[in-house]
Amino acid sequence: MVLTDLIKVLKAGAEQSITKPITYRFPPESPLSEAFRGRHILDPAKCIHCGLCAKICPNEAIEMVESAVGGEGGRYPQIDYARCSFCGLCEDRCPVDALNMTSCCQVISTHKEDFVYPPERLARFPELNPAPERPKTRGILSWARAKSLWMIFYFTGCGFIELAPWLSSGFDMERFGLLAKGSPRHSDAFIIAGYVTRKTLKRVIRIYEQMPRPRFVIALGCCPARGGTYWDSYNTIKSIDEYLPVDVWIAGCPPRPEAIGAGVIQAINAIQDGYTGKKEKVKERRKLDHVGPGRVPVPVGVEKPKEDKVLIPFGPQHPSPGNFALNLKVTGELVKEADPVVGYLHRGFEKLMEYRTWYQNIMLVPRICVFDGAAYELSYCSAVEELAGIEIPQRARYLRLIQAELSRIQSHLLTLGMMSSAAGFDTVNRITWGDRERILALLERLTGGRIYHIYCVPGGVRRDMPHGFQQEASEMITWFRRRLKRYDDLLMGNPAFKTRTVGIGKIPPNVAIDHDITGPNLRASGVGFDVRKATPYPPYDELDFSVPTFKEGDAYHRTMVRRLEIEESLKLIQQALDTLPDGSTKEKFSPRSSVPEGEAMRFVESGRGELGFHVISNGSRKPYRVKVRGPTFDPILVLLPKLLQGVQLADVPVVYWSLDNCPADHDR
Repeated sequence: MVLTDLIKVLKAGAEQSITKPITYRFPPESPLSEAFRGRHILDPAKCIHCGLCAKICPNEAIEMVESAVGGEGGRYPQIDYARCSFCGLCEDRCPVDALNMTSCCQVISTHKEDFVYPPERLARFPELNPAPERPKTRGILSWARAKSLWMIFYFTGCGFIELAPWLSSGFDMERFGLLAKGSPRHSDAFIIAGYVTRKTLKRVIRIYEQMPRPRFVIALGCCPARGGTYWDSYNTIKSIDEYLPVDVWIAGCPPRPEAIGAGVIQAINAIQDGYTGKKEKVKERRKLDHVGPGRVPVPVGVEKPKEDKVLIPFGPQHPSPGNFALNLKVTGELVKEADPVVGYLHRGFEKLMEYRTWYQNIMLVPRICVFDGAAYELSYCSAVEELAGIEIPQRARYLRLIQAELSRIQSHLLTLGMMSSAAGFDTVNRITWGDRERILALLERLTGGRIYHIYCVPGGVRRDMPHGFQQEASEMITWFRRRLKRYDDLLMGNPAFKTRTVGIGKIPPNVAIDHDITGPNLRASGVGFDVRKATPYPPYDELDFSVPTFKEGDAYHRTMVRRLEIEESLKLIQQALDTLPDGSTKEKFSPRSSVPEGEAMRFVESGRGELGFHVISNGSRKPYRVKVRGPTFDPILVLLPKLLQGVQLADVPVVYWSLDNCPADHDR
């Protein structure tokens, strides 16, 4: 049996080696996608100066300013893209269609002040994908440094999820001479990928100070520029350039891979032209006083272990945990204790939702878990609809299902990739993440967003299915069903992968139930609970699908459940496409609507398990209270430390990623 599996592995590897990988042209062809929500375009002739776009903006990124752009005086929108989350609520709210979104994703500058677009600039249609200028070469040293740029990353938030595709076959950063390094002492460039908290700031500066000069910093997204979506969160570092110099700013929430690539190429060209970085001011440590006591770097605040144990920090910068940390106390190669260190992604979502209207919160909720935001949209909107007494159209239910199952697939592909990498099969990681781009392309066509769809609204969905989508989705399903055999041969049937995962991190069914474990982690332990079956919400009760279940409860079978669930999601999407009802896609729910006094709780089955929103209304336009029941709190913060006791140090990443953590969810 082992010999047969090995032959399959070798055969699949040979087929993969002669198959041309998915590699996109760069700079990308224009347009990327007509549906993508990118930089705005203003038609001043239509604008009636009502200011509704500024009032609906959750980030206060829009300001009405005096301008003669329309040929006569009046107040027109001015947008700060260092704050904008590209949610498109302003476009929806405009009553005369004067403010629209283009598919331009490249908003890049060396100075964040350039991100403030006055009405005159908004009125000019952007160049969607401008090619970088060819640089001059200022000496052999500048040329060599530019052609081999070694990079260190800090995955501080959602920027990670769009930076990571550059490691896959789709974008393949190494063809540009870019190499990802694990050590700051060997890195020229530092990419800060998204949201920065008070806690992560110390880590960011510690990494920067270890880098050799000249050193360069690239900041992704609006969060490190001006706080972005979390501008009113107490835990947000709103201007990272107050603490270290930033050479290139890339706007977006998050920036998509093409924009990140363009920003990096801009940095490479500048270095080749002799650029050696901005003036450093990181030595001004007095600015860190409000961050916490002590000087930077600050050691992890844990008790010194006994002499027979060694303390090994696992994360948050280690590639495996993904902005989550464990303090491991080991004896030899065995883990004796594991203490989780949380708070690197704490944003205070539930409190922030109280300061935004019921409608504005549709922008916020998918950010609670960047890996599977569709489930959070669905759960939140379902709870609001229950409070408001809204019955959504049947067509909208089916469109929501298609969005949710596509999101489940891309989430499971992420996990398969991380599990592969944790077990030493990096090739499979690159394949799964490259294949994930096909799913993201469909989600973008359907919703307008790759990562944060912001598709569900109270009352239905924001837009109908675009022309040709059904055929594209059906073709993808046919291709993906064949593709899954490659995963089986290279990974699931691989004897080496089985050796690394079978019997590791076992969770008996009674332990899973006692620790409130749900989702694939529970079903791998023999408990076939799935919210879509146990308490079905439409239209799951009208469609046929199975719930994969195993009894072994180990890392291998938790991975296998997710692999099989991809197949079930493909089946559900195809059924939904074949039986999609006609009719409207949305019941009326005004952005200024209040919700009747009361409370509601709605649960859905996310990619990681049972997810619930408990919302309370006092009859106003904003929630009185919101509580999220996320699926990763109990398995990661409660059960994982127990599972790791007695395991080999090399198995820690395997056990960790088999539980499919989403740090943004449990940190909330």
